[in-house]
Amino acid sequence: MGQSTSTTHHASCETALGRVWLVRSEAGLLMVKIGGEEAELLAELARRRPGPSTASPDELAADIAAIAGWLAGGSAPLDMAVDLEGLPAYTRQILETLRRVPVGQTCSYGELAALAGRPGTARAVGQVMNRNPIPIVIPCHRVVASNGIGGFGCGLDAKRMLLGLEGVTRYGAAVSTRVTSAPAC
Repeated sequence: MGQSTSTTHHASCETALGRVWLVRSEAGLLMVKIGGEEAELLAELARRRPGPSTASPDELAADIAAIAGWLAGGSAPLDMAVDLEGLPAYTRQILETLRRVPVGQTCSYGELAALAGRPGTARAVGQVMNRNPIPIVIPCHRVVASNGIGGFGCGLDAKRMLLGLEGVTRYGAAVSTRVTSAPAC
C-alpha cells in the first residue's frame, strides 16, 4: 500500500499544555504535536507523509475546539477520525486498541500488549507510545508502568495533568482505575 501524497492541513491553538499543533488529511487527524514551532511540525510531517500542507485553521476548527475544550476540562469524547496510514501493522493495532481504553482508566504497557492480542511485547508497546503521532486523541497518557506513572514524551507534569483531567491521580499495579479488558469499538 503506497502512502498518500494529498494535501494536508495544519493549525495550532494555545492550551494548558502550551501550543498544540494538529494536522488533518482527508482520512482524519494525522498528527497532534504538543509544543514546538511550525517548521518542526512540517519537518516531522514531511517524514511521515510527503506532500504539501496548508495552514488552514478553518479546516481544523472542529478538531481544535474539541481538543482545546477537552484540555480545558471538558468531558466530550475525542472520537474524531484518525489517519494511521503508513504506520506499521503492529503500531496501528496497538494504537487502535488504546483508543478503546475508557476515559479515567489506565493500563500498563504489558496489559495493553495483551489487550491487543500481543502478550509479551510490553517494550515494543513502550516504543509505540513514544512515537504515537496523535497523542491526546490516541491517549498514550493512559498507559502507565506497572510500578508507577511511566514516561511521556512531553514530560511527567503533562502526563499527570492529562490523567488528572480524567480523575486519575494514582498510578501502578494497585490502582483500581486499571482496565482489564477493552470494550469493543
